[in-house]
Amino acid sequence: MTALRVALAQLPVRVGDMAGNAAAMAHAVSTAESLHADVVLTPEMAVCGYPVEDLLAEPEFVRAAMDATRQVARSTDRTVALLGAPWVTGCLPVAGGARPTGWMTDAQSRSLRNVAVVAQRGTVRGGHAKTLLPTYPVFDDARHFEAGARQQDLYQVQTPDGPVTFGVLVCEDVWSDELVQEMRRGGAQVVVVLNASPYHVGKQQLREATVAAAARNARVPIAYVNAVGGQDELVFDGGSFAVDGDGDVIARARSFETDLITVDLPVAPEVDPGRSWDVVDLGATHTRRCTLPAPPLTAPREVDDEVYTALVTGFRDYCTRVGLPKVVLGLSGGIDSALAATIAVDALGPDAVWGIGMPGPYSSDGSVTDARALTENLGIRFDVVPITDAHLEREQVLARLLTDRTGDTGHPVAWENLQARLRGTTLMTIANATGALVCTTGNRSESAVGYFTLYGDSCGTAPNPLGDLLKTTVTMKDGAVLPGVYGLAQWRNDRADAAGLVPPIPVSTITKPASAELAPGQQDSDSLPEYPVLDRLLLAFLEDHASAGELADTLVADGWDRQVAASTVNRVLTLVDRSEFKRRQVPIRIKISTLSFGRDRRMPLANHWSHATAEPRPGELQPTGSVPDVGVPGAP
Repeated sequence: MTALRVALAQLPVRVGDMAGNAAAMAHAVSTAESLHADVVLTPEMAVCGYPVEDLLAEPEFVRAAMDATRQVARSTDRTVALLGAPWVTGCLPVAGGARPTGWMTDAQSRSLRNVAVVAQRGTVRGGHAKTLLPTYPVFDDARHFEAGARQQDLYQVQTPDGPVTFGVLVCEDVWSDELVQEMRRGGAQVVVVLNASPYHVGKQQLREATVAAAARNARVPIAYVNAVGGQDELVFDGGSFAVDGDGDVIARARSFETDLITVDLPVAPEVDPGRSWDVVDLGATHTRRCTLPAPPLTAPREVDDEVYTALVTGFRDYCTRVGLPKVVLGLSGGIDSALAATIAVDALGPDAVWGIGMPGPYSSDGSVTDARALTENLGIRFDVVPITDAHLEREQVLARLLTDRTGDTGHPVAWENLQARLRGTTLMTIANATGALVCTTGNRSESAVGYFTLYGDSCGTAPNPLGDLLKTTVTMKDGAVLPGVYGLAQWRNDRADAAGLVPPIPVSTITKPASAELAPGQQDSDSLPEYPVLDRLLLAFLEDHASAGELADTLVADGWDRQVAASTVNRVLTLVDRSEFKRRQVPIRIKISTLSFGRDRRMPLANHWSHATAEPRPGELQPTGSVPDVGVPGAP
């Protein structure tokens, strides 16, 4: 049976590192050559990283990317290398994506294309331009690129088993069943795809299901390479794979790790393409085959492991790539700061993490003792910097300004937030003095409803490792599980216990009621619904776009009184709406959900639309007043 030997070079994404990326690509090409691969795939935009955003508007950046790609092309021999790169449209070879598309995204012309450069025997032989340019949810390809034409050239190689014709797609293109079938009808016996596909929960299963369906429908095998590593809030999880013409996965690379796997793909039968498709003859690859072991079929990670690894990967890569691989964070003895510290240690090592306890006037004894126990388990430095005296001094000074004519010196939310801001100032000062990043520790549930203090517990210069995690584990609409803070903390402890190690997070931290400890006896449930209820409402609203009435219906179905359900929903949605300005001013969050705050969800700040009253229903309570922009108090 004729086979195409394909090497999938799963390389790390490093934006702007042309020399390092080119070296990694050249090494992958050399390895593939030694394995007698006919074709080696590198990720989408591998030479410059992805996404590079408005760096693509800088001619010097594009020229450097093209020069680096040509340098890799010069290192090629018999193996055909597909190199991901941006390319000036007018400089594309005649073979490939140089034909005009006949349409524009908008009135602004674009001179670039997102290209899989085809290189062999020391030169660029062709180039296939990405056809579908996504603008959702984190992508903005159409901002910079011109779309490649439909029915671009196919490529033929003479393998030791005989001639094989293959087609090339780039990332979004393979999500179109129509494009795959079109390529198969044009004569492709194999389809290869270059990707930079970012992670979210369930993404690998979604990719494989989509590609498998396309392969089955077109009766053609597909090889899919993905990038790996963190870039700002995105994490690329690898998991490159190949499916046969029946859609069965026959090879899978490791997730979240650099990898190169090689697979012999049994090719589809030849078809007569007629005259509409041109085929570029690349000639012979190798005259013989070395023996390969069975292709790896790495088992997917279970969901807690997958999410936790994504958070560690994103946190590590950001800190190391900006050149500040050490962090300082506040430790309150609570679950959020404990999990954030554990992730930071797993990402950077214990010597790179410094915990600061900052007890205030209402902090419990466990605030310090639990934090200290955590740091002993993790092996990190821990120091205590009390804020009680500083808080009292500031409150006394400011109270003179804020006392009204009746002598009232109230303003409880202001005094609560003052505590959080004193903590933020402390951490930022330590970070400035030591060249560290500040790691903030708020979760997605708190961020959604504004339960944090601007310039206080939201202070941070490192990515927030918990910013896309709900407080509790929730089952999504499709039945998939989205792990929360408590679930991941317990999973991390269980993993340590199974390995014979001390679980890092103290049991008392996991079992104590959630509290900001900014007022006497304060608990989160004083201001918010219980987290299992809140998280369920937030997930349905943010990711499924459920209306206020639909959310209330779900609570009524669980036995809630209709008016109580409607009042709870309206309170939550009002808080979400009023907190948009706060979310805009916090550090980036490592994305693990389908639709996260930040790139995924873009809302106006000055906004008179209320989600709470978007679909009023008879008997449903409407909001009786506005919620102050300061929201509810923040957490330490």
